[in-house]
Amino acid sequence: MRISKKIFGMAIVAAALFTSCNKDVEGAIYSGQNNAGLSFTASTLSAVEAPASNPVFEVEIIRGNAAAAATGSVSASLVVGKAEISGITVSDYNFAAGENKTTVKVNISPLEVGVVGTLTLKLNDADASIGAIKTTTIKCSKAYEWVSLGKAKFEDAFVGATGNPEVLKADGFERYRVMAPYEEWRLSPDAQADSWTAASSAPFIELWVEDGLVYFDTFFVGLNYDGDKSQPILAHHASDFMEGVSNFQFSKFVDAKTIQLAPYYYIDGLGGWNHTQKNGIITITLP
Repeated sequence: MRISKKIFGMAIVAAALFTSCNKDVEGAIYSGQNNAGLSFTASTLSAVEAPASNPVFEVEIIRGNAAAAATGSVSASLVVGKAEISGITVSDYNFAAGENKTTVKVNISPLEVGVVGTLTLKLNDADASIGAIKTTTIKCSKAYEWVSLGKAKFEDAFVGATGNPEVLKADGFERYRVMAPYEEWRLSPDAQADSWTAASSAPFIELWVEDGLVYFDTFFVGLNYDGDKSQPILAHHASDFMEGVSNFQFSKFVDAKTIQLAPYYYIDGLGGWNHTQKNGIITITLP
């Protein structure tokens, strides 16, 4: 079912392990102490981007008194803007006798993917060395690790586009990226001859499963409204316009390999074509 331009007028209404980066002079280690003599290596450490599937990274702690084994805790807080994110954990430190370096593991699972937070770690005063760096901060975030599933079959019955784009899956998550799904069609002679065809299209469609239904971010189908070339036609999920889960049921997995999307093709301020309650509009057949 190709787009009908004649009826349009009627239709309009980003686990890296921690690598230290000393931005301050490294804290001195004093050996003549009765306590553990702990210190961080710097007050500000290099940023960390941990994999979303296992958002854990290590931070080094050093000590001046290595005569005996030592263990203890480190406090942690994570802030995004002015809001503190609860549920961040940090393991205890453990030194064997004779060891003057160890690491603790920080888990930032509660942080949303793509959001950058500021992590602050603190040593107990009773454990710190004389002149120790007792507090350190780290900018940290989580990122999906994308794994290629191979080439999919892509069909947009409304636009008339077909192709075989690569599909990526986020490791450990029901989240997918269909890469440049309209490009194969957009570069075809038929599409190039169409006055609605734009100079680009969506670099990918990102979609994910939530409560058994498929959601997707808004994407550009590679067509501009012929009446105003600055107006792209964008495909929206039903949730951008409607409330209630029952309205979203047409974007889903049809079977284990077949995803269908039911978009609202929309031109900002003008209207568009509502296919949110239809089957078979966009079909993605996974490899």
